[in-house]
Amino acid sequence: MNIQPERKLTTLLFNPFVYIAGGKALGLGLAAILLAGLVGSLSSTHFDGVLDTHTGFHSPMWTFVAEGLIDWLCLALVLLIFGKIYSTTAFRTIDLVGTQALARWPTFFISLVTLPPAIQRFSRDLVQLLTEPGAKLDFNPADAAIFFAAVAAMLALLCWMVALMYKSYSLSCNLKGGKAVGTFIAGLIMAELLSKIAVYELFHLA
Repeated sequence: MNIQPERKLTTLLFNPFVYIAGGKALGLGLAAILLAGLVGSLSSTHFDGVLDTHTGFHSPMWTFVAEGLIDWLCLALVLLIFGKIYSTTAFRTIDLVGTQALARWPTFFISLVTLPPAIQRFSRDLVQLLTEPGAKLDFNPADAAIFFAAVAAMLALLCWMVALMYKSYSLSCNLKGGKAVGTFIAGLIMAELLSKIAVYELFHLA
């Protein structure tokens, strides 16, 4: 009797698109992207690429939200093209675009992970060490522990997000097996490059 609730929780975490798609997924996904950007702005955490997170660079608040939107659109559009080419069945564009937005909701948790000031302090120390090799730095062991724990958490959240992106693509476009995996990986690489270029151009406007 206890198996069904556990299975439902697992499905909600790793394949929520069974229950949520289309416009509802799009609305929830955009809300998550907005929140991730706003929270990220508090610690200068940038989602400056489909798979990238960097912290410490100060910029106007709107850029943090814009980065999330750029990342979502780049991957959604690339996967939409692949889906149209390789899927043998018709599918709704709103389902793919909406579920890809929702797939980015782990970025909200990433933005929370980067909030502790210790992460910012240790990041600055690392940057100084790389830019000034001869500089003598007094590393705080507590800051270092928090920093590496945060990095581990961020990697886990990134893996979760990529798994959601794949589920969104596979389910929305009705693709499975090697074709789904191969085209998803190719799309992810292309979207990463496109998003980096778009974010680079964005900071020329900031």
